[in-house]
Amino acid sequence: MENLDDEESIDNNINEKWENIKTIIKETKQQLIKKDEGTETFKNKWYDDQCKFAMEEMKNAKRKVVDKRKKGEGRAGVSP
Repeated sequence: MENLDDEESIDNNINEKWENIKTIIKETKQQLIKKDEGTETFKNKWYDDQCKFAMEEMKNAKRKVVDKRKKGEGRAGVSP
């Protein structure tokens, strides 16, 4: 039972951190948006291919963790 509580705590921690990362990225993007003649254009000061690649890697890593948990892998003492 303690392992399940630990697992839920880890899941919550991962989700909480992921939400924090998304919030920070969205807030930063909003700071970089420049109003130009009534339309919003993204002022690309820092978001480049390297940043895009890193974001995709983070998404893929999270997807793998979620998929493993759905399949029952990664749980202590539980076989898939």
